[in-house]
Amino acid sequence: MARARAASTKARGAASAAGPKQPTEKETPRELAAAARPACFRHVLTSGLFGLPANAQSVDWMVLNDSPSAQPIRVTVFRAGVGPKTVVAPGPLALTVNSLASTHNANSVGPNQPFVPGFYYEVVLETNDRRVLPSVHVWQDHGNTVIPGTLISPGTFLEV
Repeated sequence: MARARAASTKARGAASAAGPKQPTEKETPRELAAAARPACFRHVLTSGLFGLPANAQSVDWMVLNDSPSAQPIRVTVFRAGVGPKTVVAPGPLALTVNSLASTHNANSVGPNQPFVPGFYYEVVLETNDRRVLPSVHVWQDHGNTVIPGTLISPGTFLEV
């Protein structure tokens, strides 16, 4: 009996060291993503898909931490067209936002830039506290001149 348990434990250890879990016919991409995601975040919030206006020069996501303590977060921006969505540079950003503080990340729009006209985009925030409030807006320049109507406010983000 002890040998069987040891063999079972060894097999599980080898499976987890073998790399990412391979899909089975019964698993959806959402279930696979949840399995691959570290369990350290309780909430996953999405902006939903949004497009870029013709005069877009920069996309800025920002987060306000209204909680009484510093909060670890991870923000990932995805590009979507036809087929699977892909992660936009600079990739998932993991950081800690101090209590009652904010942070942001703005990236350029254009050929060979993180944001390319003609695609849809999604901003995903992972957090442990719903008092971490994400937003997105699009700038018409690189100096924070917001294009009216492009704000995706905290109340618009949905938990998935």
